[in-house]
This record gives sequence, C-alpha cells and structure tokens, in this order.
Amino acid sequence: MRNSSSSNADGAAVDAAVVGAGVVGLCAARSLARRGLTVALVEAGGAREAEASRAAAGMLAPQAEADGDGDFFRFQQAARDFYPAFAAALEEETGREVELDQTGTLYLALSEEDEEELAARHAWQTRAGLPVERLTTDEARELEPQLSARARMALRFPRDWQVENRTLVEALRLSVEDARGGRVRVMRETAAKAVRVGRDGRVEGLESSQGFVAAGAVVVAAGARSSQLEVVAGA
Repeated sequence: MRNSSSSNADGAAVDAAVVGAGVVGLCAARSLARRGLTVALVEAGGAREAEASRAAAGMLAPQAEADGDGDFFRFQQAARDFYPAFAAALEEETGREVELDQTGTLYLALSEEDEEELAARHAWQTRAGLPVERLTTDEARELEPQLSARARMALRFPRDWQVENRTLVEALRLSVEDARGGRVRVMRETAAKAVRVGRDGRVEGLESSQGFVAAGAVVVAAGARSSQLEVVAGA
C-alpha cells in the first residue's frame, strides 16, 4: 500500500495518512489500526481539534426527518443500528462511557402544516415496516412532561437515539492513542496542504506543514476544510 521510495520528515512511511481528528477521522484511524495498518493522524488544531464533532448534537436519528426510502437512508439506519456494539467496544477498550441514550426520539407537530407532514411521514414509514408511533399530546406528555403547550401531536421513533458526542470524541481519541504496537502516530498542530499523486495516478502521500508524509492512502476527513486540500503531482 505504500511507496517505499518516499520518506517522511521522520523517515518512516505509513500505510495511511488520515487528515482530521473529528469523529470520522478518529474512527478511520482506529479502524485501520485494528486491521494492523500503520497510520499518521494529521490534525491542525492540536489536542482538542474536532470542532464540528464537539459542537454537534449527537443525533443518531435517520427516521425523524426522512420523507422517503433510499440507499442513503438505509445506510443511515445501518450506521445507527451498529452504535450499541460500537459504544460497547469503545467502553471496553478505554473505560470511557460514551453515554448512548436509547430512549428514542419525540418529533412534535406545532402547527397544522407540521401535523400534515408528520402524518405523511408516519404513513410511509408504517408501510415500510419501520418502528414509529403516532401519539396524542397527552400520550407524548406522559413521556415528556415539559412538552410545549403548542403541541398538536407527536411521532415517537423508538430506534432514533442520541450519543454524547464530546465523550465519544474523547473515547475515540483514547482508543487511537492507545492503539496496539504504536500503529497510530498523532501529528498535532500540523496543517495538511496537499495530497501528492504519482504519474501512475497512485497516492504517494501527504504534504504537510511538518514535511512530507509518505503513505499509500490518504483519508480526507477534515470537515469544512476538506475542499482546501489540493492535489499535486509527484516528482
């Protein structure tokens, strides 16, 4: 997977360079390391990067706002359903509870238009055999006593969950930093500049503010900054 003729600033090539240390980047680094590959995790912001991952609401709720079926919707469902095993594995590895809340999600209708929208959503998801419940305001208020007085009805999605994203990031970071055999090298305060590609079209590595990172693959998980990463030709 790697080009042995290239060298890093520290002289060691890696199987993959991962740009970004949010949930996606950390998951990629963890997964690669668990498969026995060596990884350079490049993060621009230092020890507490992951701006978007820390600021997110941690929603694992593909059904609540879905108005139709499709490949992406099914992918979202599969990802959500994987979370209990994923959270348990992280807790076993790190001793850190990621606070996966599996009590379900309430989606309220506060207007006649909302009510029509939720009725349509309930209808198609019921036909599709998905777990969804239509509740009166009284039924919803039994679950959430602080429900708005404006509520007209609600849908309950028992399999739409939530994770505490800040503890998730910390658990993933601990898992990556404790990767067996030192397979993950974390490069903090390092700006990723460009992906270098050889004449044969294969990735050679990553140009960074700390020098060239020779790698057989580059995973770009830099969120809003991903589009700033250039692609340059190798020598």
